[in-house]
Amino acid sequence: MFVYAIKRIEKTMFPIFRLDKLSATQSRVSVVGTGFFVSSNGNFISVAHVFDNRIPDTQFLFFGYLPNKLQDPPLVIEEISRDEQNDIFVGRVKIKSPEHLNLSKGLPNIGKTICIAGYPLATISNNPQGGLELGGVRRYFQPSFVLDYMSLASNNGQGIIRNHDGFLVRDIGLFGMSGGPVFDTNGTVFGIQGSVTNPRVSTNGSRSIFVENALAIRSSLVLALLKDKRIRTN
Repeated sequence: MFVYAIKRIEKTMFPIFRLDKLSATQSRVSVVGTGFFVSSNGNFISVAHVFDNRIPDTQFLFFGYLPNKLQDPPLVIEEISRDEQNDIFVGRVKIKSPEHLNLSKGLPNIGKTICIAGYPLATISNNPQGGLELGGVRRYFQPSFVLDYMSLASNNGQGIIRNHDGFLVRDIGLFGMSGGPVFDTNGTVFGIQGSVTNPRVSTNGSRSIFVENALAIRSSLVLALLKDKRIRTN
């Protein structure tokens, strides 16, 4: 069902790497989220909270369309604009991105079949040559459907309150998938992954089931930010 759409999405979606320089000889590298291109000049979309909690020597890097295409050396991610209230980030990578995604102006219908995507559970290690082994950085696609519309406020732990306004998805997003596109079988993006709902408990006698769902930020909010005159979209 999603074969055509995934072929489009995988050419536009990439992991966001965070490099923290801890000392003159030590650094820490991790995958903290997902981005996807929305224009041919390297503009991309993600969520703002992926870029929180910086230390003085922190960089965010583009290593390419992993696992298929490695960018060597990696490129520094540039911030173009952000909407802190709605947790939306617009960045730019100095690369031509001929494949990019279209965003829907409206919400998906409740019950609509969609797919969530991103780069969860990334495994990074050092190789004998002194570089990074990135074979454990893999894409993930999970077909799902829209449960309901919802708006949920969250605190990032540093005093920033963000509102995730959009729709609930049956399946949960995993760590590293924040900012990933939520799309239909045509590859049209209806939202970006913003958060996961607080666990709810369903109890029957001695048995309890904990239920969580992904909450996607509606794409119309992204389109509103992209209308900013400072952002080139071609």
